Amino acid sequence: MNKKVKLFALISIIFFSVSGGPFGLEDIVASVGPFNTLLLILLLPIVWTIPEVMIVAELSSTYPVQGGYYRWVEMGLGKFWGFMEGWWSILYSLIDLSLYPILFTMYLKILFPRMDTFALYFSELAVIWSCALLNIYGIKSVGYFLSVFKLFILISFLIFIFFGFQHISFNFMPILQSQNHFDNKNILYGFSLAFWNFIGWDNGSTVLHEVDKPNKNFYKALFITIPIIVFSYFFSILVGASIDTDWHNWKFGQFSYIANSMNQPVLGIILAIGGMLMCLGMFNSLLLSSTRVLLTMAEDRFLPSFFAKSHKVLFTPHIAIIFSAVVYSILVLVKFEKLVIYDVLLYLFAMLLEALALLALRRQNKNAQTYFKIPFGNFGMYFIVLIAVIVILLVAGLNVVHFNFSFANVLLIIFLIFGGIPVYCYFKSLIKKIGTA
Repeated sequence: MNKKVKLFALISIIFFSVSGGPFGLEDIVASVGPFNTLLLILLLPIVWTIPEVMIVAELSSTYPVQGGYYRWVEMGLGKFWGFMEGWWSILYSLIDLSLYPILFTMYLKILFPRMDTFALYFSELAVIWSCALLNIYGIKSVGYFLSVFKLFILISFLIFIFFGFQHISFNFMPILQSQNHFDNKNILYGFSLAFWNFIGWDNGSTVLHEVDKPNKNFYKALFITIPIIVFSYFFSILVGASIDTDWHNWKFGQFSYIANSMNQPVLGIILAIGGMLMCLGMFNSLLLSSTRVLLTMAEDRFLPSFFAKSHKVLFTPHIAIIFSAVVYSILVLVKFEKLVIYDVLLYLFAMLLEALALLALRRQNKNAQTYFKIPFGNFGMYFIVLIAVIVILLVAGLNVVHFNFSFANVLLIIFLIFGGIPVYCYFKSLIKKIGTA
């Protein structure tokens, strides 16, 4: 039986690896205003998404290997940097995935506002472990559910936009002037949150051996997903911000409240359910990709061997999935806002290595067969990589400038960035001992 995922389901996996729909953009509006939010939605795809997707598209089409970005960096830059890529990606995934059960309960409270702390934490655990079970069943099961979730979310927002256009005056001057009413106090969090909603295009690469015709289908799915995400973001915010102009008080779940203000209570409930499906979809998609990194690194003996064990019937890395679920069950107790900035920083470091790996692999394998190559030869490649590197350094610099340099924060960031070095040395010494035994 063919258990590989096809193009349509792959689009859904990538969609939820990056976005999951406009849910989560509400806090950006409250931080930087609707005009700046709309500007970011239009600019970030140009300066970040397209360069990132170009890099990932060429690497995935030329080297459709299980482990994706971890393998690419290892092949291009060597085992140490390959390990650091895996280390940063694992930490980034652990942080990122712990956010979605928290967001799930924020939307759940719209339907059940009297839920207490215990009930909310139990709901977060239900999200984590139900998704873990689905992932153990395999990529085709995940792809099927994500396809259903994606259609539900996109149709919900099409209905929201349709009814919304009937409630706006098409005078967008208040939105254009909104930046005058927002200071720079929350600019880092708002920008980091916006950037967070456009990263993750490489996540699905870790399951390339579980994809049907990966060298063709993966890059196609990447480019198909870009306009779906951008259009759903832009028009949902444009309509929503035109109806509800109390932008400072926007919060997660605001689209449901806006639907209620349009006398569409059923749509409000549907959007709240859609928000929960977004969280389930993103958790499932990222759990799928992150556990394959654990599996691949364990196969290379850079992580404990039990991560490399696969289910005897389902052939999925069930130990890695269960371990991850335990960690997420703890991390959901950490406040959401404190995690996003670390999340973005780690992703930037990992993506920088992928860009450098592309340069190295182009030099090493000049005649490599591929179905997609960045246009205009080496000039096009260097131009795209240069843009990506500039954005990475700029965003990382903004995070450093606005970083809260408390003792605990400094220790945490040192661990996240450099903690992989002693871990690498430890496993390298074990590999040498085994090799000389």
